[in-house]
Amino acid sequence: MTRYFQFTVQVTAVLYSTFFFLPYIWQYIYSEDISYLLSAAGTGGIIDPQSSFPYIYSMVYVLSLLGLYLYKKLAKWLFCSLTAFNFLVSPYILGLYVTMYFDASIGYLLTLCEGALILMLFSDDVIKKLK
Repeated sequence: MTRYFQFTVQVTAVLYSTFFFLPYIWQYIYSEDISYLLSAAGTGGIIDPQSSFPYIYSMVYVLSLLGLYLYKKLAKWLFCSLTAFNFLVSPYILGLYVTMYFDASIGYLLTLCEGALILMLFSDDVIKKLK
């Protein structure tokens, strides 16, 4: 299991970075009408998508991935907490999410990788390597 762990962390980091920066390239890959619809993301949320929260969350998420890559025990719990937060709380405080098929595909692959990482994090092989 440890053989694939660091590779999965790297793939997750690439997918997360891609997913995070996709809104910045919407204007170049989608028509003006579609870009306008996509700009509705965050509507009805408690936290404004233009606030600093998404950037802070992303930095902490990337730091947790770096910690996982280096087999840090604290990163295991940080990553699991962030994933639980993303699954349980963020739909209610971040509001409506509008997406296109390409963006949804990246998000789906990211979710699969996060699930694989959580599975690996609680396997005996990876637990032994965590410091």
